[in-house]
Amino acid sequence: MSNFKLKTLVLGSVQTNCYIISDDVSKEAIVFDIGDHADKVLGYLLENDLTCKAIILTHGHFDHILGVDDLVNRTGVLVYAHEAEEELLTDPEMNSSARIRRPYSLKPDVLLKDNEELNFGDLVIKVIHTPGHTKGGACYYLPKQEILISGDTLFREDIGRSDLPTGDGEELVQSIKDKLMVLDNNVRVYPGHGAPTTIGHEREYNIYIR
Repeated sequence: MSNFKLKTLVLGSVQTNCYIISDDVSKEAIVFDIGDHADKVLGYLLENDLTCKAIILTHGHFDHILGVDDLVNRTGVLVYAHEAEEELLTDPEMNSSARIRRPYSLKPDVLLKDNEELNFGDLVIKVIHTPGHTKGGACYYLPKQEILISGDTLFREDIGRSDLPTGDGEELVQSIKDKLMVLDNNVRVYPGHGAPTTIGHEREYNIYIR
């Protein structure tokens, strides 16, 4: 994906960031964390004549996954998630979808491992397992573009909550320090909620990891 573009769609009741990465020449796209509005994601794909090649999940909470089946049914793409997140994804109580009375279970097609690299055309995506928000939470690093899709692991001057099933606050902080703070300062971070930031900004201003 040499002609790289990143689109943010803010979806659902808790304002979840869905990211669509695409190539203007090949017209191929990757969707990160579809949220619960597959129609809006599909609308963007159709409007821009894009072909979805994969859905990649940072973690399995309801607000990041409820639209997966709808998009898969319309596109036939595979769903990717870290291998340690499979249990949470398949359990409506653990992924909190039962709490909002929309019980939802999802079995990923591809289970990812820490440090695995995914290749979609010219696009390289490195899997960084960052447990703490959930057991199988993962961030996705695009080295050529110097972009990190951080899900609910790292926010602007904040970190994810750890009081839901499989969460662990100490493990979350350690994940960020050991696996994300080793990236260059100018790496741009796109979180699961809220505004983008950079590794350098978080290294200096995030009180949880200073």
